[in-house]
Amino acid sequence: MRRRLPFQAEELIHLLELVSGLNSAFASFLSLPGIVRAVSDFIADNGLPEPLRLQLTKLSEALKGWPDYADKRKVQTRITALLEDSAAKPLVASRFTGEPWTLALQESLDKLATNERERWEALLVHCASATASKPTRKWLKEAEQRIGEIGPDRFAAVIRAILAEIGKPGPAPKRLIGDYEFELDPTMIHETHSDLLRGLIWCTSLAPRDEVIAALGDAAEICFKKIPGIGPRAPKIGNACLAALSGVSSMAAVAQLSRLKTKAKHVSIRKQLGKALDSAAGQAGVSTDELEEMAVPTCGLTEVGLLRRPLGEFTGLLEMNEDGRLELSWLRGDKKKRATPAAVKSSHSEELRSLQRTAKDADKLLTAQRRRLEQLFWQERTWSYADVQARYLDHPLVGILARRLIWRFGATAAIWHEGRLVDERDRAISRVEERTRVSLWHPLSAAVDRVQAWRNWLEGHAVRQPFKQAHREIYALTPAERQTETYSNRFAAHIIRQHQFLALCQERGWRYRLQGNWDSANTPTLDLPGRELRVEFWAEGVQEEGGGAGTGFAHLSTDQVRFYRRDEPEPMPLERVPPLIFSEAMRDVDLFVGVCSVGNDPTWADGGPDGRHRGYWHDFSFGDLSATAQTRREVLERLMPRLKIADRCSFADRWLVVRGDLRTYKIHLGSGNILMAPNDEYLCIVPRQAASTGRNRVFLPFEGDSMLSIILSKAFLLAGDAKIKDVSIARQIGS
Repeated sequence: MRRRLPFQAEELIHLLELVSGLNSAFASFLSLPGIVRAVSDFIADNGLPEPLRLQLTKLSEALKGWPDYADKRKVQTRITALLEDSAAKPLVASRFTGEPWTLALQESLDKLATNERERWEALLVHCASATASKPTRKWLKEAEQRIGEIGPDRFAAVIRAILAEIGKPGPAPKRLIGDYEFELDPTMIHETHSDLLRGLIWCTSLAPRDEVIAALGDAAEICFKKIPGIGPRAPKIGNACLAALSGVSSMAAVAQLSRLKTKAKHVSIRKQLGKALDSAAGQAGVSTDELEEMAVPTCGLTEVGLLRRPLGEFTGLLEMNEDGRLELSWLRGDKKKRATPAAVKSSHSEELRSLQRTAKDADKLLTAQRRRLEQLFWQERTWSYADVQARYLDHPLVGILARRLIWRFGATAAIWHEGRLVDERDRAISRVEERTRVSLWHPLSAAVDRVQAWRNWLEGHAVRQPFKQAHREIYALTPAERQTETYSNRFAAHIIRQHQFLALCQERGWRYRLQGNWDSANTPTLDLPGRELRVEFWAEGVQEEGGGAGTGFAHLSTDQVRFYRRDEPEPMPLERVPPLIFSEAMRDVDLFVGVCSVGNDPTWADGGPDGRHRGYWHDFSFGDLSATAQTRREVLERLMPRLKIADRCSFADRWLVVRGDLRTYKIHLGSGNILMAPNDEYLCIVPRQAASTGRNRVFLPFEGDSMLSIILSKAFLLAGDAKIKDVSIARQIGS
């Protein structure tokens, strides 16, 4: 059946009849995919005789009673396609599934003249043959010919419209499990035309345009995004996007691969991206890190954080705001406004969409670059001054972030401010020699008074750093860790939420998968290839009644942190771990515990579902402050005098004390949980998903500490407790 044999219709009907009469266990001994492939080949040459059609229909009905395996679904999909189009002709509207991307394709086809449509249909037939995991040279050569007949620019315009529809909801695909048919997530890609879509995506490498490359990156991100209970939305299509990006020799493609690397959650996807970037770096003759730096696009910005685009009597401004983010506004004369003018919408709609698309692309790239810049701490890299200027300080996009960071120029630390480099005393750095090596400044390398001076400078100049740098926590070896020698128990014996922990591990680049009542034990691990080191944070599932089935344990218990040299089974002595690596690893673990601990969940006051963790919850919720919480207190102590509720707030040990009109409250600076005077009665306030200080906008010197925002929100709320309208909160207060 692996060969193309000269079957007659009667022989194929006989084979189909045999398979239809068997159950799945016996049929597994036959080459069902091979039989269907032979039927497909026969139809392509001879059409579909009615007896063969009837037997295919019977087989399709018989397959519905088989277990729902992937191979069976593929065969079922192939049979459906053969029955729908007996002549194996190109797909037309009546054959499409009604998914948004197929509708976009059909809309483009409907606008074509007859001869153009024929060229497109020839390409679609070829794309529908994309059944392999990656394209062959022969496949790409024929695709290139078809695209040449259509025109690369015309193809690029259509494929960009198609890619923009991926991930939008459409008719929900269905899956048969036993005798029941289930509807899946409506944003998933139907299997029916997935080969066609994969082929179209492969073709993008033959007509590379920057806007198509950006759309490929967006589509890959959407396809790899996990749907609860299912997994990645469309890994086959996502892999096709990676294959297409890897096949393009351009910095724009490298930039998208780099962006996806910072977003990738799954180990296999990160490996694919790593291989693609390594290959591109080898062709360019530079390291992967250098290639990623060189490949960041400007997104049309002509200056750091600024793009001007005239549209009629208005000028669109994409510029950096006080928080270091890009915002779109409109200038007419000397008047500026945020709302898009009606004249621009009506007379320059296409240019407006292009500008909005640019703003969206720039925002996504900034998010990826923020993560990449923070990862530089692990690498302890240095650059020439010329490279730092070109790739960071003066880069129109990256400069938005880099100019709010502190850099070390030899022995001098400086930050960009008002067109020049200045130190923590606002003194200009007059001259930096070309041979000077530049690195990203870390507080571990500075004296305490210099660190405090930099914090004062940031707050005094209202500079908000893209991540914690001057306020970054430092973790040094403790006497207890010197005594244990090869492991740290600093963050042991915490109860953390597993699914939140998994998400945070993926965001921070740690390898981890869910643990449950199956054979799934694994250790959260961070690999540092450039340093030939790895870090392990031991954690085990907590057995709870009814837990651990299907979606894994709800909670984990934490244990030791250990460091290893590459592929060595025995842990390193902690004293031999580079201090910066130790500090950054322990900071990640502190983040895991601080964010994922059940102790900062205000609804866990009774100790959780079975009450057995009540003691732990109380100890964490109101216990000693971690390094992160201590930094939070220092920041709040400096910010509070500037706030309108300053006269109602004070600090006592680990608490922010807020005096309301009805009662006095103590907000724990670690967990954000609240006790009320006079009897330390617990007050449960559950913050919204994106808590903020609302109208009481407060300058914060860094991004990334959501608990700091939550504490400030609670402080503003409780300072005016007499005005609280929420019934559940008011009832607890006793108003």
